[in-house]
Amino acid sequence: MTGVSLVASTLHWLRMPGLPTMQAHTLLGSGLSLLLVFRTNSAYQRFQEGRKIWNDILDLCRDIALTTSMFRKEAGPHRVRAIRTSVQAFPFAMQEHVRAQESSNVKQRLDWLLEEMREARGELSGRATLGAVAKHSQPTLNKPLHIISRMLAVIASIPNCEDAFTNRERVYLMSMVTSLSHTVGRCERLIQTPVPLSYARHTVRFVSIWTLTLPFALVGSCGWFTVPFVAFVTWALFGILEIGNIIEDPFRRTIEVTPIC
Repeated sequence: MTGVSLVASTLHWLRMPGLPTMQAHTLLGSGLSLLLVFRTNSAYQRFQEGRKIWNDILDLCRDIALTTSMFRKEAGPHRVRAIRTSVQAFPFAMQEHVRAQESSNVKQRLDWLLEEMREARGELSGRATLGAVAKHSQPTLNKPLHIISRMLAVIASIPNCEDAFTNRERVYLMSMVTSLSHTVGRCERLIQTPVPLSYARHTVRFVSIWTLTLPFALVGSCGWFTVPFVAFVTWALFGILEIGNIIEDPFRRTIEVTPIC
């Protein structure tokens, strides 16, 4: 855009006429501002939803861990270990799942937790009361849902202990784990349904045409000052577009989920 501004200023200096009026840009400027507002708002709503999802993951993991610790005597050390490692592994598995890329530190931590979870599963598989746990040993590409299924199987295998642990407590624990599984679907919905490409392309084309023709509309009144003025306007408008592009994908480019994990 700066080059176009220089060309327009040079042509004006050589007595070449520019656009006779600014009315077209003034009229289109209102529509352009609304388009940019809608574009940025839609991207920010996706960012807000992603932040809320990770806050729900953090709260649910804490609630599951605290509730399990209350019934550690009834559940037994092996089940508590299996649930504990599953809760620890879930955020790392979710981070890898939603980002579709592997970080060496995250992968190392996740592999260690999954191995500990498999060891706890092996300890549980030898117990007669946990035959249901062995049914869920099939590997899956969706690691978060695999961890969810492991936790549900372990919680379902906890025996009733008079009034200390009954079906009421079991259903309460399983409802929290089910709520945790819903966060997987919410994250996948954000990833699999991005902002429509036609909408994003139309916004970019509109801004490009508006800024390309802006120097020819300003050069008659601004002269050589057209160059810095158009450079500032271009930086501002395309900066807004880039902010929208960055925050519309909250899990890969905006929210730093490693400290949360």
